[in-house]
Amino acid sequence: MTILNTLTQHVPRRSRHRGIAVVTGLMAVAGYAGALGLVGGGIDLGEPITSRLPLHSPILGGIALLSIVAVPMTAASIATWRGTAHADQLAIVAGLALLGWIAVELAFIRSFSWLQPVCAAYGFAVAVTGWRARRADFAAQHLA
Repeated sequence: MTILNTLTQHVPRRSRHRGIAVVTGLMAVAGYAGALGLVGGGIDLGEPITSRLPLHSPILGGIALLSIVAVPMTAASIATWRGTAHADQLAIVAGLALLGWIAVELAFIRSFSWLQPVCAAYGFAVAVTGWRARRADFAAQHLA
């Protein structure tokens, strides 16, 4: 099954979870903005942090942010808005990817920002909400 099929496959009895779609969409926009800022040079991390990045490259950091945060959050947002079959799983993956991003970011840059616990809580909330929606949908389909 291709990603496009996953994003467009509708399940009739499934609710669409528009709240998850909006929340993941907002984080996707933030991820794209951060990636663009890193790749385009609009965000300067400073020499100490830049020196800790792989190959000392904010461009690679931006590409990683795009790949690990923005794209999964976009996929989850589209899928949950449309009410596709794998929407909840995509939300879980996107939330866990954001948590992983924060953990790896802390390991690499070894510097603290107030955004890190906020984003970690955000990722956790997305993953838990996706998991709860998945359980509710499963119960509605199998216990009805």
